[in-house]
Amino acid sequence: MSARDDPQAVIERTSPPRADADRPASERVVERVAAAEGSDPARLEGRLYDAVDADGLDALVDRGSSDLAVEFAFSGYTVVVEDDGPGSVSVEVTE
Repeated sequence: MSARDDPQAVIERTSPPRADADRPASERVVERVAAAEGSDPARLEGRLYDAVDADGLDALVDRGSSDLAVEFAFSGYTVVVEDDGPGSVSVEVTE
């Protein structure tokens, strides 16, 4: 059974390596949703900026807060972005 067939399946939850920590959270979200789809980020059916203010998301993550949790729907998935501590943001993608 693929993750797409199981709506409760967590597709991916990652804390990026330190080198990844300098990349915008919005970029990481697109990459993780594309990975869940088995697709290239440019081929996703939706655009991130139609789902969430990408600049605002990046600004929230850059500010850093242990209370940060942003949830939104994007390209058929539920995305949760959380601050896991200095330089570490997790992106959870579920269907």
